[in-house]
Amino acid sequence: MILRKGPNQRNNAETHGAERGLGRFEGFSDAVFAIALTLLIVEIKVPGSPEGPQGYSDLASAMAEQWREYLALILCYVVIGAYWLQHHYSGRIYAKSDHWFGAINLLFLLAIVVIPYPIRVWCFHLGTGFEPVASLTLVAGLALTACTWMAKWFYGMPGRRVMDERLTTDFLRQMTRRYGIATLIQIAAVPIAIVAPRVGVVIALLCVAFFLLPQPKPRYKPGEQPNEAEYLSE
Repeated sequence: MILRKGPNQRNNAETHGAERGLGRFEGFSDAVFAIALTLLIVEIKVPGSPEGPQGYSDLASAMAEQWREYLALILCYVVIGAYWLQHHYSGRIYAKSDHWFGAINLLFLLAIVVIPYPIRVWCFHLGTGFEPVASLTLVAGLALTACTWMAKWFYGMPGRRVMDERLTTDFLRQMTRRYGIATLIQIAAVPIAIVAPRVGVVIALLCVAFFLLPQPKPRYKPGEQPNEAEYLSE
C-alpha cells in the first residue's frame, strides 16, 4: 500500500518510533480477524464426536439442542464482522502507522480475539438464573472493544497524526461523532444491563449492528482526491 500524502503535506502532531505505511499493519490485522472468524465453527462440537453430545437417540434432536452454539456463532460472526468492516473502511482514513498506533491496535485486536468468550457466556446462560451476570459480562466486553477502537481514533486525530491529511475537517468530525456516540451508548449500556439485563444486551448489540450499514464516503479537500491508481494499489 502506498502512503497517501502529498509531497508538501506535513503532520501537525509528533509521531513515535518508525513511521510506516499501512500494508503490513492492515495485513496483520486482517489475519487476526480471519483467524478469529475461522475458529468460531471449531467451538461447535459435532454430536457423537469425542467432545460432542453423547447418548442421544435422535441425531436431528441432538443437533437442534445445540441452538445456543448456533446463536453464539451468529452473534460472534456479526460482532467481529462489523468491526472488520470498520477496519476495512478505516483504510481510507488512516495514512500510516507508528509505534503507539500499532500498540493500541494490538489492544484492539486482543479485544476482537477475546469477544467470543463473553458472547458464548451469555448464550449458554440465556434464560437461566445466571443470565444477569452473563449479560453484564457481554455488555462490558462489547464496551471494552468499542473503547479500544476509539483509542486508535483519538490517538490518530490530534494534528492528524496518522490520518490522511487530504480528508476534510467536517468529515473527520462527522466520523468522530458517529464513533463517539456509539461508544458512549455501549458504555451506558453497562449500568443498564445491571438493572435490565436483556435491555442492556439489546442496546449494545444494536450499536454494533449499526456499523454493518454503509458508512459515509470519505470527503477530500478540493483537488486532493485519491486517483484510481491509488485505489488499485490497495
